[in-house]
Amino acid sequence: MANPMKKAISALNRKLAEMGKTYFDSIPVADICALLVAAGFRPLEDGIYCGATGECHEAIGAGAWFRMQWYKMGSGRYEITAYVS
Repeated sequence: MANPMKKAISALNRKLAEMGKTYFDSIPVADICALLVAAGFRPLEDGIYCGATGECHEAIGAGAWFRMQWYKMGSGRYEITAYVS
């Protein structure tokens, strides 16, 4: 029998990978939180996501961790890499 947590994480990681194919004017925290909640995980804690580069690593459920890195390009747009493990 497949582990439902692994299945949820896998589906969420596919959505996060798809999101990573887009550049953003700002870090899309609300969009990411919506994906997390829809997949059955906790949204991100209130945080300050700023700077030209940065990262966060946060527990989003029992044994599930969210990791995100961002980079502000010369164009002023952000490149986001995010996944759940």
